[in-house]
Amino acid sequence: MKLRGKTALVTGSSSGIGRETAILLAQAGCRVALTYHRGATAGAAACRKCACFSEAHLYPLDVRDNESVRRLQQGVVRRFGSLDILINNAGVAVEKPFVKQSRRDIQHQVAVNILGLMAVTRVFLPSFLRQGKGVIVNVASGLSKETVPDLSVYCATKFGVRGFTQALAKELPKGVRVFCLNPGLTATRLTGYRGEDPARVAGIIVRAAEESLGAKSGGDIDVWEYL
Repeated sequence: MKLRGKTALVTGSSSGIGRETAILLAQAGCRVALTYHRGATAGAAACRKCACFSEAHLYPLDVRDNESVRRLQQGVVRRFGSLDILINNAGVAVEKPFVKQSRRDIQHQVAVNILGLMAVTRVFLPSFLRQGKGVIVNVASGLSKETVPDLSVYCATKFGVRGFTQALAKELPKGVRVFCLNPGLTATRLTGYRGEDPARVAGIIVRAAEESLGAKSGGDIDVWEYL
């Protein structure tokens, strides 16, 4: 897919991987819709950066709230008319033994990482189907393929993203493709800024969006294989 002139939505794009992805997409000529949850100031700064290269607009979004998701969809359609690329990037983690995780800890991770991703995908999928084309990139994790202690719920949600991606691909027409992108440890707020430069991970997401990596719909894109 040629990116210039396409419209892309990146959830969780006020910082980290999402921010860098939105900027790279804008530099490639995409019109970009960015979202933030609590980081309005950081989101505005990311949007201004994107606007240096292409049309960009910032939307508030709580993926746990169906009404918030609906307002996002309506806002994107009103402003851009259609959507070509969806990057489901929003995510959270609680790092502590499962027995010490509260019900709220568990529900929060499930609500954002898997139910929220599904909710955003669901509201935009009809437009992809009407167009008969589009690309969805679900940002999961290397922990969608292996497990570590103290991140049991996070691992479960990312395994869920991977399974959802594989199953959804079987429901979609040939022109609408979906990929599961798995970063390793990346230097973001989520990891205490340990790991790979998020800009390098964002570069792989952009390549996934333009479908230059040779992945099949429903398949994994393991970031560490391309860095």
